[in-house]
Order: sequence, then structure tokens, then C-alpha cells
Amino acid sequence: MWTTENVRERRNAFLETVRTLAQKECSIVQTFADAPELGFCPGERDFTVGIALCSRATFWSDACLLLDQMSTSMVRPNIFSYSAAISACEANARWEQALTLFEAMLTARIAPNVISYSATISACEKGDQWQLALTFFDAMQTGRHSADVISYNAAISACAKGAQWIMAVAFFHAMSNSNIDQTIISYNACISACEKGGQWHHAIAWFDRLSKVSHCDVISYSAAISACEKCGHWHHALFLFEAMPKVRVFPNLLSYSAAISACEKGSQSQHAMILFEAMSTAQLRTDVIIYSAAISACEKGGQWQQALTLFLDMPQANINPNVVSYNAAISACQKGGKWKHALTLFAMLKARHNADMISYNAAISACETGNQWHEVIHLLMESVTVVLKLLQ
Repeated sequence: MWTTENVRERRNAFLETVRTLAQKECSIVQTFADAPELGFCPGERDFTVGIALCSRATFWSDACLLLDQMSTSMVRPNIFSYSAAISACEANARWEQALTLFEAMLTARIAPNVISYSATISACEKGDQWQLALTFFDAMQTGRHSADVISYNAAISACAKGAQWIMAVAFFHAMSNSNIDQTIISYNACISACEKGGQWHHAIAWFDRLSKVSHCDVISYSAAISACEKCGHWHHALFLFEAMPKVRVFPNLLSYSAAISACEKGSQSQHAMILFEAMSTAQLRTDVIIYSAAISACEKGGQWQQALTLFLDMPQANINPNVVSYNAAISACQKGGKWKHALTLFAMLKARHNADMISYNAAISACETGNQWHEVIHLLMESVTVVLKLLQ
């Protein structure tokens, strides 16, 4: 006969095994399935712990499998197990699966709580489903659940994803009306919402408000720099970027990308290259977006050799040029009067991607610069064929 002490020891040993496997990012589903044969039958709390561990180990599918396994093990899922499973899907940006679990919870006549609502709202936000996120937020309040800081932040972030900056600000103020203190996440989401909505003045205003109540982080700075970049205010973007190290906030990939793009839009090739080279010093890996912005900055600054060098460096950095990269390099060669280089790049582009009208226009302009009228006519006829195919 098993004593209470024996059961407790077996339970503790079982959960320790489960935690160890989760830390090693190993599946724990089979461990739960084998538990009865080893003399321990997991209960509601044990399954909920296992499901919660799946979200930390990025095994969202295992969380769903454990939830299903509860029923086959004659253990009825409760609000906590469902909430943990929804949170696991949310943590892994699986918004559709989160909705499926939420609906299954309602079908099982289990009333959702603030945690399950907040996780579902956040899952929709991460899946760029801002309208669905706000629908769940409204449903939560209709169901007489008081929204907490997590659900409000998720709603504001959802508005940011949808560039709904006015709604984001309204949610921010609603937090004060509900006696909920805003966090840096709330402020950052408002900055991002204004940035995506093309409201750079408002984005900077929110950044300034945050700086008066808290320490701005790399997310705050990156969103504010991006807001300046989108509206062509490269001076202000550089000012913010250069202010970061002074307050011990170190730029990340997004910060550099936004600052380089701001310089590109402002035709500031020298500033763009200084930032690009600083990334190497900061041991940050560049991506195709940053390379393309740097190439485009050189193109606008009339630095065709620098643009071509950057383009040819991309494969060595294990980065495959995209259509934007090719177009910027072709245009740089065209402006430098290097029509042969431009046509070589154009041929490479067509071999790897579908050339767009920007590609054709740049190649045609390069041939015009070099008085290659036969190539101009050929490319014009080819571009017409491409347009007709697109219209079909």
C-alpha cells in the first residue's frame, strides 16, 4: 500500500524529471504517458505544470497534446490547464491554435478568466490579427472580467500592429481610468503605433513622456528612430541613435536598420556607411534589409563603387541579395555610367528572381546613359511582356 509520503516522493521525482527534460528542450509528452506504469498517475496540477513548461521550451504542440492526454487519462482539464495551453500557443505565435483552444474551452463549459483572455488577445496580436485581438478584449469586458495590465498592453500592441495609433492612445488612457499603472511596454506600444501610423511627432512626444517617468530601453529608441525614418527626418533619427550609448542603451539590429534606412532616405551615404561599419564593431550580424538600405544610400550619394562592393560582399556574409538589393545596385551603376555592370547585375537578377518594373527602368536608364539603343528597345519590349503577364 502506498503511503501519502510515497506518493509525494514519486510526484516530486516525476515533476523533477519533467522540468529537467523541459530545460533540455526535450519532449515531455511520453513521460506523462509512461507515468502510470511507473506507479504515478498525474493529476490536474501535474498536467498544468507540464503544459506551462511547454511554453517555456517552445513546444506549443506538446502543450496541446498534453491537454488531449488529460482526457484519455481520465483527468478533466480545467481553466488553469486551458489557460496554460493557450499561453503556450501565444508564446510561439500560434494564434489559430490559441483560438481553437479557447473555443474548445467554451464548448467544455469552462468559463474563461482574465489569464485565458489575455493570452488569447496576445496570441492574436503576435499573429497580426489586431481586429480579433480587440474583439476578445471587448468580449472580456462584456463578460464582466476586469482587464489587467497584461490584457491592456496586448490590446495596445495589437493596435500598433494594425497602425491604429488613435485607438492605441485611447487604450493607454483607459488604463488610467481603470486605475492600472502603465508600464514601459504600454509606452513602447504607443510609440510603435504612432510610428506605424506615420505620426512621427506623436511618436517622439510619447518617447519624451516615457523618458520623464522611466528609463527608455532599446525598444523605445528603435521605435522612435523608425518613426523618424519613415517620415524622412534623418537628423532626428541620428540624434536619437547617438544618444543611446550616453544613457547605456546599446543599439540592436532594429536600431541600426532604422538609422541606416533614415540616412538612405536622406541621401546621407557617409552616415549610412559609418553606421554600417559600426555594426561589425558591435558584433551585430547584418541582414538583407540593412545591406539593401546601405547600397541604396550609396546609390543616392553617387557612390557606385561602394554600392557594388557592398553588393558583392553579401554572399560572403551568407546573405542572398533580394530584388531590392539588385535594383539599388543596378541603379547605382546606372548613375555611375557603368551600363555593362548594370546589365550584368540585371541578368543575375533575372536568373534568381522575378525582375520588377523598377529593375527594368533602372536597366533601361543604364543603357540610355551608355547610348545602347538596341538594348533599350529589347528591354522595353521585354518589360511590356512582363506587364502583360501580370495583368492576366
